[in-house]
Amino acid sequence: MSYQQRALSRLRALLADPTSTPAAIAESYVGVLSTQLLQFAHQAAARDGRGVVEIDLRGIDLRTATGSAPIAYYPDDAGSEEWPPNLIEVLSSYDPRREAVVLLLQDGGEPQIFVLE
Repeated sequence: MSYQQRALSRLRALLADPTSTPAAIAESYVGVLSTQLLQFAHQAAARDGRGVVEIDLRGIDLRTATGSAPIAYYPDDAGSEEWPPNLIEVLSSYDPRREAVVLLLQDGGEPQIFVLE
């Protein structure tokens, strides 16, 4: 079973479990999309320079959502008051040729930062 298949199985299990936290579901969602997020980030970094892929799940319940979540790329100099202070440090140290930085925003929780390879 591939990583993507395992990630999708985990997401399905979390969605079926009423005790799963929104943070766990969202983290699993990032895992399912990791290949696409890496491709998107590499293309955007080549065009716009170092930056972050932002997934904004505020106002979206992944248990009932249809369609896709808002996903955007922002160069590291774009900055935002919503960005956690340690994001700038992560953006200065990752390797955009082989990694991607993902910022996940969601209701009721701290922003989560992922570095995908």
